[in-house]
Amino acid sequence: MDKHYLAGATIKSDCHREPKKHKHKKKKQGLLAGYWGAPGMDCDSPQRLVYHSIDYIAKEWKDKIDFIIWTGDNARHDGDALVTRTKKEIVGYNVKVADLLKSAFTLDNNRTLPIVPCIGNNDIHPHNELRGMKNNPQLLEFSEMWKDFIPEKQQKAFKRGGYFAVDVVPGLRVLSLNSLYFFGSNDVVNSCSDVNGPGARHVKWMRSQLKKARRDNVKVIIIGHVPPTVKTFKDSCLDDYIKLSTKFKDVITGHMYGHSNMDHFQVISRELGSMARIGSEDGDEDDVMQIQKDAGRFISTLRKQYKKVKKYRDSQDLVVVHVAPPMLPLFYPTFRINEYQIDNSTNQFGQWLKYTQYFANLTYWNEQRHPITRKHLEPEFEIEYSTDETYNMTDLTAESWLNFAQHISSKQGKSLWKTYLANMFVKTNNDWYGQ
Repeated sequence: MDKHYLAGATIKSDCHREPKKHKHKKKKQGLLAGYWGAPGMDCDSPQRLVYHSIDYIAKEWKDKIDFIIWTGDNARHDGDALVTRTKKEIVGYNVKVADLLKSAFTLDNNRTLPIVPCIGNNDIHPHNELRGMKNNPQLLEFSEMWKDFIPEKQQKAFKRGGYFAVDVVPGLRVLSLNSLYFFGSNDVVNSCSDVNGPGARHVKWMRSQLKKARRDNVKVIIIGHVPPTVKTFKDSCLDDYIKLSTKFKDVITGHMYGHSNMDHFQVISRELGSMARIGSEDGDEDDVMQIQKDAGRFISTLRKQYKKVKKYRDSQDLVVVHVAPPMLPLFYPTFRINEYQIDNSTNQFGQWLKYTQYFANLTYWNEQRHPITRKHLEPEFEIEYSTDETYNMTDLTAESWLNFAQHISSKQGKSLWKTYLANMFVKTNNDWYGQ
């Protein structure tokens, strides 16, 4: 969310300032900020887009879903040197979005749907830097902000490390990680090989939670903001993450992340020299401009990664990590409805079955006005794709994703690979990526 966003502003000003008057004549159509956002540009979301999207999802879905996973980064990027982010502004965005979600997803019986947040690297000040210290003021602020989302018993763990566990439905638990303690760009904490550091403590907490889940006979979804990849995680933290994920693969039904802005999945393994090293060339994934420059390279490294699945899947444990696209105008705002097995009489309970991806075509909606009042019409979200119909997947287990990776990186899967790429950028200017 960006409270400084101004419709009609120049893209160059990060969508914050109108063009100088004499330049109006020469302005090229489409180079100014649209009412609902600037698709394909690195401006953040106007507040109205965030309000509308949350209301829209709640109106359509709140009585049909069990819980919400919310993967962080509510505050704008620091793209405008003239309007730098302040700590107060960042806290303000986080408070606002938490309140919006809470009120939008309160049901008629006054119960709020379980909402599971996690901390994004742009949700703190300065961005990326979260210290591992006793009574960290930023964690204390979040614990207050999210007190309705974090179970009472988990408050202690959260105040200490920014992570918590919550039972969202009987038999299904979400572990909300604080990926900033694993994040390579967080220079103020040591790697996970420092046994007294916050990263190592976080890994220890993860291990005990996964053991507990196995004892309690519940399934677990792991969520975080920054996804575990060679590019993003400190080496020792990635190694620990992969060890735990493979050891408890009977318990974990999915790894769901945000941060990278592109709709994709990564396959990681402990063979750091081979499998996980692939994908390490993608520029800083969170730098929107970088994405545009490096998209071609990112795509080719991802394809190489998928190609290696065939070679490695029988000899080592592979972990499949999912990155959902954001609510940014960059590649059109999106949300995802996931479905899981709810029959608890089977041992498949909690298994991830499918998801449907929705998006709003802002290029279209920026132009739509009421014929009489000339008021801007509100965007509607439409289905972009679903994993069963578009990808022909019967469920979303790790095995199914590995089969899918093998298929789309083969000659036979060429046309499906193209579909997958178009979806990766939410069907925005696909020619732009040389597709």
